[in-house]
Amino acid sequence: MTTTGTGAAAGIAAISGGADERPWRRWSTLGAVLGLLHWFFGNLYEAVVISPNWVVESPAQLTRLNDFFARTSPTLYFVPVLVVAVALTWWLWATARGSVAATAYRRAGWLAVVAMAVNTVVVVTVVSVLFGDEATRADADLTAYAWRWNVLNVVRMVLVAATAVQLFEAFRRLDRAAEPAQT
Repeated sequence: MTTTGTGAAAGIAAISGGADERPWRRWSTLGAVLGLLHWFFGNLYEAVVISPNWVVESPAQLTRLNDFFARTSPTLYFVPVLVVAVALTWWLWATARGSVAATAYRRAGWLAVVAMAVNTVVVVTVVSVLFGDEATRADADLTAYAWRWNVLNVVRMVLVAATAVQLFEAFRRLDRAAEPAQT
């Protein structure tokens, strides 16, 4: 293994594979970070703007949202980006052996697993009830589901943010490894 440059930085690059890191890995990591941030800020918007209304006037608000979502849906702009970002996270984790960012990828991968598990719980047990055919429940039920969504959404946002932070750490490590050694 040959390296250009001298000193500790060149030695570290040689040992960690930094000189061999491919630019596609760095840009794929940044793409995954941006996709996760898209998901995070979409959920943050819903948590701050939309969901407080669910808790106060659940039946009326949910009727309005169901009417609105008959024409459009967050699924159209969240799910494709979410799937690509999480799949990219897992692919980067699976192919990170020997990378300077392997530890950050492993952490991001596990956080993404937990985030997707929480997301599945939210979609299956809350969203499908609030916006599905069963959306005509009693006020108390709807309010309870709205509160459940709020709590689970906070957990989901924390996990997604933590995943994005770990991926950004991986990006930073890759970016530093790509810099030419200082002489």
